Order: sequence, then C-alpha cells, then structure tokens
Amino acid sequence: MADVNENLVEGLKSYVQKYKTKPDVLTFEQYLAKVRGNPKIAALAHKRIYDMITSYGHEVNEELGEERYKFFETQLFGIETSTKEIMEYFKGAALGSDVGKRFLLLYGPPSSGKSNLVSMLKDALEAWSKTDDGAVYGIKGCPMHEEPLHAIPHAMRSQVEKDLGVKIEGELCPVCSHKLRHDMGGDFTAFETERVFFTQQGRTGIGTFVPSDPKSQDISELIGSVDLSKVGEYGSESDPRAYRFDGELNISNRGMLEFIEILKADIKFLYVLLTATQEKNIKTPRFPLIYCDEAIISHTNESEYKEFVGNPKNEALIDRMIVCRIPYNLKVNEEVKIYDKLLRQGEPERGHGRHQPAIHHQPPRHNRDPRRREGQHDQVHHADRRSACPEGWSGHVLEVQAGRAPEVRGPARDRETGV
Repeated sequence: MADVNENLVEGLKSYVQKYKTKPDVLTFEQYLAKVRGNPKIAALAHKRIYDMITSYGHEVNEELGEERYKFFETQLFGIETSTKEIMEYFKGAALGSDVGKRFLLLYGPPSSGKSNLVSMLKDALEAWSKTDDGAVYGIKGCPMHEEPLHAIPHAMRSQVEKDLGVKIEGELCPVCSHKLRHDMGGDFTAFETERVFFTQQGRTGIGTFVPSDPKSQDISELIGSVDLSKVGEYGSESDPRAYRFDGELNISNRGMLEFIEILKADIKFLYVLLTATQEKNIKTPRFPLIYCDEAIISHTNESEYKEFVGNPKNEALIDRMIVCRIPYNLKVNEEVKIYDKLLRQGEPERGHGRHQPAIHHQPPRHNRDPRRREGQHDQVHHADRRSACPEGWSGHVLEVQAGRAPEVRGPARDRETGV
C-alpha cells in the first residue's frame, strides 16, 4: 500500500483545526462583550452575505465607477453585468435600505448559470460561518437559532445599540418568548447563547425549497407544522412547544433560502413570501407573526418569467422582487474558460501536468451562434486564438458535428515531443 503524502495529511489536519465546529456556549453578558468587540457578529443576513463575498477581494475602477468581485470569477464567466446587479442588491440591503425587503429573482434561459450561482453562495456561506469573521451566535436551544439581542426589551434597545454599535431588529420567536415568561421569570439575561454553524445537510441557516405537485405539497414545508405527538403532552396546539419550526423559512433564519423554479410553485407559497420579505415575518396559524431575517434567492426560466409578469394579478408579487437576468455568455474568450473548467473537472489530474487542456475556438463559436439567433443581440467579443492555446500546451481536440454538442476526441499529440 502506497504511503499517504505527509503534506496532504498535515493539510487535512490543519483544515480540521481551522474550521473545527466545536461548541462555544456563552452567557448573555459574555455575548454582549463579544458583540462590542466585533459588531459584525450581530449583522443581518444580507450584510453577512455581502461581507462574505467581499472577503474574497474586489477591485474598483474609479474611472468607470465599476467594481469587480473575485468571488464570481472562478466559476462564472461572461455574466459580469448580472453579477454587478446582484452585488448592488446585496450592497443596498446591507446598508439597511428597503431593497432588503425584497427577494432576488434570477431568470434566464436554461443552463445560463442561475443554479450554479446560488450553489456558490450557499457553499461559501456555510464555510464563512465556520470562520472567526463569519461567526454567528444564537439563543441556545432556539429552533430558529435567533439573534440573542432580540431578548432585550424595546425600552432599552436604543441604549444598547449606542453602546454596542449595532442595530437591533426583530422579536423573540414563540419558543424563546414562552421560555422567557414561564421558565425564566422575565430575566432575559439568563439566556445562554451558542455558536451556530450553517450547514445545508443539517438544515441550519441554509434552506432549499423545491416546488412539486400543488395538490400534494403542503404549506408546512415552508412554515412548519403542529407536532400532534406533543399536543397531548402540552394540552394545546397553540403551545409553541407542540409546534415544529422546521419549515424552510424557519431553518433559513439568519442565512439564506434558495427557492428553486419559483414560478412553478402554487400561488399560496408565493404569497407567504410577501410577508417574509416586506415585513420580515412568517405568518403561522395559532401564533403571532414570527420574525425572520434571511436572504431569499429564487430562480426561474425566461419563458415562465415573461408569462408571469404578463399577468396583472401578479402585480403585488412583482413589486416584491428584485429581478436580475442571467443571459447566455456571448464572449468567445469567456466561453473558452467554461470549456477549460469543464475539462479540468472531468480530468483533474491534467491540471498538474505538462499537457494542459486547451480548447479551439470552434466549439464556443458553435454554441454562441444559436444563442444569437434566439434574439440575444449582445456584442460578441472575439478572443485571440493564442488566449485559448497558450504556448507549450497540447490539448484535447473537440469536434463539432451538425446538431450535436462538441465531443472530446482525445488528446492531441504535441508536435515537438510526439506525446
């Protein structure tokens, strides 16, 4: 058996130590001290995501007044205008404007990068919550891992905000409110706080909603439901301890929710988003409005979007959206990067050797022309052939046949080495 590379093992151990999700329980007083030292801990969801994206670095072109964010540059190509609009949304929401009271809708033709973009945000947010800069704390035992500062009475909030340098927005969830009244005698300083690590698999801070048959899909998938097994124990369906706060809107609190193919969902699901975005509240039967703080990012295909906006009955929903079109890429040099990325994903070992995968211009141009015939009139940028075939590379030959996608025919031989 071959020995494992020691550098690899050390790298894995170093990663575990850096991102180890160890329990971190603080008293309420200790949490206040932590927020005073780093107010970003108490940031709202849009601000948290904006900080996460900018942490990858960005460049400012003062002459053109444009910003380029490195977060998008490794996976998304040729849609810089769209990513700029997305960052304008997050930047405005992070500053506390009414933009944050709307959800983001990405629309465009199939395979234009909508789902990939949202997946990048979810993966990065999960990793960000494990860092010191992206640390999140919630009330211990809260099903919605809510902000501990919500326990502070309104009469004292202005004083606390001035002392800590933060903005307190929101109310306690029904579970924590019940615990404060009945178990803690109103002493909110008795709350313990704990470090929250976002995870998609564990359904913490990051949620995903997928529409299905409207006849069988229940609204409880978004807002939770009564736990009938506990109704007998607590005596009432209106007791918060007998309710499962496990809907996608509940578990996404403090983070983000992806709404896949939003316009395929039944209209009753969409109207739930009206209060969740405009008022930052979830309307749940038998309970008062439940505060939620999350970035809702949805996506849909272009044809469905055009049909939706053409219906005057959807005016209220359209008013709650920030719409961003994700078009096909029409730049040849950016299309080359897409093929290069796909080849590297298929044969990762080639990324370390002399025979790097190069791509001829014919496949990108072949893919570009049908997109232009579909009615897109964006300017086409022709790249120099040398940008696709750097010196010393011997790549794959991709052959284009009429009506078929490009095929990889195998590695081309290097003229000098014959390999």
